[in-house]
Amino acid sequence: MPLADGFEGDSVAGFWLPGNYGTGSHEPGAVVISKDYARSGTRSVRITVKEGDIGARGDDGQRVERAELDSGHYPLLGQDVWYGFSFLLPPGFPVVNNRLVIASCKQSDVEGSPLIGQRFRSGKHSLTIRAPGVSGIGKSHPLPDIQLGRWTDIVYHVRYSTGDDGMIEVWMNGARVVSYRGATASKDGADRFYHKVGLYRDRWKEPMTLYLDNYTVGGSFEGVDPSTFDRRP
Repeated sequence: MPLADGFEGDSVAGFWLPGNYGTGSHEPGAVVISKDYARSGTRSVRITVKEGDIGARGDDGQRVERAELDSGHYPLLGQDVWYGFSFLLPPGFPVVNNRLVIASCKQSDVEGSPLIGQRFRSGKHSLTIRAPGVSGIGKSHPLPDIQLGRWTDIVYHVRYSTGDDGMIEVWMNGARVVSYRGATASKDGADRFYHKVGLYRDRWKEPMTLYLDNYTVGGSFEGVDPSTFDRRP
């Protein structure tokens, strides 16, 4: 299941699910190829959420909205998967006390917060891991600060398992910052896992924009390291 998108074409790669898939992940015009910033090459994808976009009610009853890219649903139980991507929050990005998830891993037919939620709230960057059967958003792990206007390289290594051999490791800018061992999949969920990157937030009046580049799903750290994307065969 290797996937890769450097966003150098006129549109996103074909593996990304359309914005109107299921209950919707982004409104028309919310995901645009842009020359504003690039981690490598000359382009990235600009993702913008505005008030009311794909409006819904979150698990805690709050009104939520989103603009996200969904890389598709795959049978990954018992497998190791590596996700790599670079993101940039531009200067002037609203730093507010509001739920904001910029990347997540979820299992189909499992309600509630995601297994992995990469979050940015009140200027604090964190990763939440919600083990099967745990309520709320799960345990929070602090991540290094996000520097507005600068690219951040992220790699996730996930072993999807209902047993103790499950694993989640996270690297930020080449340094390992999270290491978790334990169940990472629910026995009650489907063998379909998906990864999303973008902006998922509580309802807010002010638009937010994130840039994404060098997205890869592969079989090793070296295969998905965003900093090497433009040097691959």
